Amino acid sequence: MKTKGAEKIISVYWFAILFIVAAAVVYMVFSFYGEPYDVRGIETGLLVDRIADCLNSGGYINEDWQNLDESNILDECRLNFNVEDTSGWNDDQYYIEIEISEFNSGKILEEVFAGNRNLNNNCGIESRNFPVCLERSMYSVDEENNQYKIRILSVIRKTEKNVQ
Repeated sequence: MKTKGAEKIISVYWFAILFIVAAAVVYMVFSFYGEPYDVRGIETGLLVDRIADCLNSGGYINEDWQNLDESNILDECRLNFNVEDTSGWNDDQYYIEIEISEFNSGKILEEVFAGNRNLNNNCGIESRNFPVCLERSMYSVDEENNQYKIRILSVIRKTEKNVQ
């Protein structure tokens, strides 16, 4: 024997559970898609790795490292600093700095810069609205067993696209 009152109470709980589940799904979707994902940290790491692979192969520094300069570093390392035109960007969203020095004496042998040099001024400021900087160092030798320290700085701005 069923009572009509018990069915009405169960249906109220059923609708309450459906409402809670629907609200949770809407909240999760909104929190996931509500804000763009900031990939600048990952992008700076990939840029540093790409430059390191360009300069160093198998623990040995590439033979033509002394011929690198601002005019050919992007071509030699197969880098492309062209970006989509978002908010009036004019290829000023990237900056790289490479410093090759003698390991023992610290004497700087080669410095190469490419991109927007003004981005380097904002390194060290930890805020979402400033560029993301990453600096790494590595050690390498040449065929004559000369030791080198290679410092690579990568800076990516793209604040208008990644930070809102």
